[in-house]
Amino acid sequence: MQGSGALNVIPDSVTIGGTFRAFSEENLAQHKQRIQENPATDIPPTVNNKDLHKHFWEVAGDMLGADKVIDMQPVMGSEDFAFYQEAIPAYHSSCLVCKM
Repeated sequence: MQGSGALNVIPDSVTIGGTFRAFSEENLAQHKQRIQENPATDIPPTVNNKDLHKHFWEVAGDMLGADKVIDMQPVMGSEDFAFYQEAIPAYHSSCLVCKM
């Protein structure tokens, strides 16, 4: 974020840089609509492949026990991963290990 150089001055404008992360194309479109001039809006959303999601759950359940595999809310892990998902079917997940 860049604005005025003085702490006691409210600037006429502020420049904000960064990237958008989205869980769906619709969500990304909303971001693009709300902030019209942002060069980072060309980063695709991270959307897991549904077939790989099902496969992951089956394999994880077989390896760990179905009762040990839990569904979590999506997190904004890495926008780079979305570029892989554009090229090949991909699945982004987290593995947490805890003593129960």
